[in-house]
Amino acid sequence: MDTRLNYQFVEVTDSISGEVWAGYYDTARIETEQPCVIHDNLSTMDVEKYPALPEKGRVEEGMFYTYNNKVVYCRQPHERTIYAPEQTPALFSFWRDNVADLTWIEGEKVEVGWVRIYNNVKYEVIQPHTTQVDYTPTATLGVLWKEVPQQSDEYAVFVHPTGAHDVYMKGDIVWYPTLNSTLYRSKIDNNSWSPDEYANGWEIYVP
Repeated sequence: MDTRLNYQFVEVTDSISGEVWAGYYDTARIETEQPCVIHDNLSTMDVEKYPALPEKGRVEEGMFYTYNNKVVYCRQPHERTIYAPEQTPALFSFWRDNVADLTWIEGEKVEVGWVRIYNNVKYEVIQPHTTQVDYTPTATLGVLWKEVPQQSDEYAVFVHPTGAHDVYMKGDIVWYPTLNSTLYRSKIDNNSWSPDEYANGWEIYVP
């Protein structure tokens, strides 16, 4: 098997001993004749293949453990604490069910289309990745995340376009800077600036 990994987990099973080797890679190429399974996230990995996360003692970086019937991945070597993996994202990667209104946290494997809240603003994933402290939504806007527009009954709040597909066209109306603040109407096509950045591109709109 010859395959490339992109922010994925891999399991390779020895066809003779049945032993499983697992790892996580941002980018890698795997060449093996042994049975190999690629996982986009930890939720699909078999908990029967990995040891239970110890309540005390040392855990090693790169090791997989089971916790609450789920697989977790150790990101840093450390002595186990009383805190659950979900409370120590700097130490573990883990899987959370993708439900609404989840706060952005470090150490989570996120997929395209997922929404997380950061500094009271909603952001949507545009590229799968594992969150880390220097890859916040605001620091990677347009690369890993895009802002989810706040929406009133009729008009959305201005968000910075990430490309030609979501620029504002002449006549588009938005709230700026926040919902129910001031309405602005774009005076030009292909408008990628806010009213503060390019005042000549916008005019105040009164319904």
